[in-house]
Amino acid sequence: MTPGSAASGARTAPEGSAAPAAPTRIALIGTRGFGAVHLRNLVRLEQAGIARLVGVVDVAEPPEELRAIHHRSLAELLEAVSGQDQPEIVIIATPIDTHVPLATEALAAGLDLYLEKPPVPALADHWSLLEAAGAAGRSVQVGFQARGGAGVDVLREEVATGALGQVDAVRAYGAWQRDRAYYSRSAWAGRRRLDGRRVADGVATNPLAHAVHAALVIAGIQEVSDIARVTTELRRAHDIEADDTTFLRIDPTGEGPSVVCALTTTAPGQSAPWVEIVGSEGSHRLQYTDDTSRRTRGVGGEAERRADGGAAELSHQRLDLLENLIDHVRERSVALISPLSSTGAFSAVLEAIQFAPDPAPIADAAVDWQGEGDAAHPVVEDIEQTLHAALAEGRPFSELGVSWAREDAVHVWTPPLA
Repeated sequence: MTPGSAASGARTAPEGSAAPAAPTRIALIGTRGFGAVHLRNLVRLEQAGIARLVGVVDVAEPPEELRAIHHRSLAELLEAVSGQDQPEIVIIATPIDTHVPLATEALAAGLDLYLEKPPVPALADHWSLLEAAGAAGRSVQVGFQARGGAGVDVLREEVATGALGQVDAVRAYGAWQRDRAYYSRSAWAGRRRLDGRRVADGVATNPLAHAVHAALVIAGIQEVSDIARVTTELRRAHDIEADDTTFLRIDPTGEGPSVVCALTTTAPGQSAPWVEIVGSEGSHRLQYTDDTSRRTRGVGGEAERRADGGAAELSHQRLDLLENLIDHVRERSVALISPLSSTGAFSAVLEAIQFAPDPAPIADAAVDWQGEGDAAHPVVEDIEQTLHAALAEGRPFSELGVSWAREDAVHVWTPPLA
């Protein structure tokens, strides 16, 4: 892609329109980290005639190929570009604590947003950003990429219809490995606060936030009012401020299933995270990063392949969230897959995590540091077995007889009254 250039070709216009739609004009705030992933996706979308990158914003010097469209602020970008290059959508892929001011500025300028997860660092910010979007008449898509996979909706429908019988809990498992370099890559990484501002980094709110959000969606917990209480046990093996080993249980106000999450970045290796429903008549486990699932009972669709024991291996279609937002901007009747309004429950869980005391360190005797220098990473004793046990029991680590767990790390949060 040549930044700022017109794309070759144009995508097909929505049904009933008179002419092909021109490529949608996109600006990107934050070109490093996950911003680099957006840049690669924009290359694909420009080649397909779907989008055109008209400007980037970053406080750092950009690579050579972006210098012609680089700006220090969104205000500078909007002032510098001509009318035909004014962005229609802004992607915000910046540190968590900058999301709200940047999003508010973009909405006030009349732009639709793609906002990386977690969308806000505090529950109060969720309400204020929703209000800003409503006042501007603009839309906000949140970058929970797992929502692009159809598997989440398949499991959600199975819970809602009772296809697998009575489901008491939706389980989310994530056992990842992160080294020192991961938490030293930026000033905000591994922090709960920075310069007096809430950052809200942590295993459940950032790297494995997709698992938490997908589990909430599957359980039918969308609004803050759907949550009765959130139980947390936050621990850390890394030399950081935030949690890297976490138990969560989100109990609903209604009769639906609870959500139970056991997550870590202190595993001996990297495994695919999953979300699972276990019902009285079967189970269904979704590996959302590769859009595959295994169902022990029930009727599958065209992608289903029967395996041994009556189990079924399924594959699921994935839709790109930015393409979905582009379609929505062109035709507002197209529903967003991951709108800001659907992330209230996640922001409530984030608030519960931030309301809890700072995570206590796991005792050195239970942590095996492997590797050297920035490549060193901690492995917590029996961590994978502990995560599985916490999910099976639906109880915090400290109630399982785990040597490194602590009862005083368990905290219960209830949502504020509306």
